[in-house]
Amino acid sequence: MAFRKFASWCVVAAALMLLGMGVAQARRTDNGAKAFLDSIYEAYVGSSAGPAKGVVLDSAKAVRRYFSPGLASLIIEDNPALSQPGEAFVTGSDPFVGRGSWEISNLAVDVKESGPVKAIGSVSFTNFGLPEKVEVELLKVGNDWRISEIKWGSLTLRSLYRKKWRAALQINSIVRQ
Repeated sequence: MAFRKFASWCVVAAALMLLGMGVAQARRTDNGAKAFLDSIYEAYVGSSAGPAKGVVLDSAKAVRRYFSPGLASLIIEDNPALSQPGEAFVTGSDPFVGRGSWEISNLAVDVKESGPVKAIGSVSFTNFGLPEKVEVELLKVGNDWRISEIKWGSLTLRSLYRKKWRAALQINSIVRQ
């Protein structure tokens, strides 16, 4: 009888330990969205004319590494060759900072989860002495976080692509007439 009680206690203790490890793993996963954004934006601290070259998006693979499948498709379809870094973006600037050049300091990244597979990142920094803020919508794809939207004030990356595609459709319809 004592052995059964001891064995039952061991099973309960093991279950509690596994549950605790699961909670610890969930906490690490929760921090994954912030770690993902930190890894991106740390590459921008400093001057683009100096060592802070940002994130190079020079291939479809690189685009898919950072963006959700839907947004990556828009970017890749716009420039399938992706031969020049930054050329894939209709903005004419770096999508992560919304500028073609930067001198970034005072970087702060905050991430709030809005569900098990969604999060919102708020990235603030000083650029050429002026405060700026970028909002980044994140989506969990498998075990990894990806960017599904970037907002610079009232502009969004997706809206720029939508405007470009609408303009292209209008040109095509005029040419066909």
